[in-house]
Amino acid sequence: MRYIKLSFDCKPITTYITCVTSIQDLSQRNKYYHVLVNYARIVGLYQKYGKEKKLYLFLTHNGMLKKNSKYNVSGVTSDDLKNLYKRQMLNNKEPRKIYDKLMSLAKLGKCPFCGLGQVSTLDHYLPKSEFPTFSVLPYNLIPCCKDCNHGKSIAYAVKEEEQTLHPYYDNYNDEQWLFADVIESPSLSIRYKVLPPEYLTDIEKRRLKKHFDEYSLDKRFSIEASSELATLTHRFNISSFDAKQIQEHLISSEIAYMEQYVNSWQRALYQALGKSEWYCNGGYKI
Repeated sequence: MRYIKLSFDCKPITTYITCVTSIQDLSQRNKYYHVLVNYARIVGLYQKYGKEKKLYLFLTHNGMLKKNSKYNVSGVTSDDLKNLYKRQMLNNKEPRKIYDKLMSLAKLGKCPFCGLGQVSTLDHYLPKSEFPTFSVLPYNLIPCCKDCNHGKSIAYAVKEEEQTLHPYYDNYNDEQWLFADVIESPSLSIRYKVLPPEYLTDIEKRRLKKHFDEYSLDKRFSIEASSELATLTHRFNISSFDAKQIQEHLISSEIAYMEQYVNSWQRALYQALGKSEWYCNGGYKI
């Protein structure tokens, strides 16, 4: 998971007002303006819970937020709130600029959830079907690939340890936690795994594993690794490298990928291959 710094000046209330202002019907616009103060309070809670890594504390709400709830935004319905995204942010000129800016935040256009796919949509971290209040909240809109967006569906956490990583609030890239194993038989393959640093709390360790499982990263990384293994097999078969030279090549490749991103699937792949005497001594031919 790649951390993204929200480094642009589009604030939540500015985004909300930009979307509302693009509505043609004056009476409809006024309905949204009437709940602006309450809306500001709720999105403030989102930022607070996000920093505390406790977004699971929000109650699910279908339709209008529950009456007497501390998150209540009375006067607008679930569909009203979702339409701010579907009809305004996606399809009106000024709100669309905010959408496009959020899309551009992903480094090299790569999905921050998996690091594999190309960014092609915005994901609602808390799904808009269950949390319509956050339909156009920038903090809740993550640039991602279609595989991650569709794979996650409307899943959301109800316990702290069930939360997947949030690219705007969770940064676990200072130390390696993604590793790989070389599987020698029945045929050469790579298996990925999560080994969190010991200094992390039990909750943080479980969240890393939850993210890894939720987005099927073992399977997806292993498929990418298979293609890379085929390329390496061809390269080593036509070269005159001995085992030591092969190992040196693998280690230098690991270092290059590590400098780009500590927990990339490529870094874990080349690290595992470089440590495998079996692979370096001819296992790559299988």
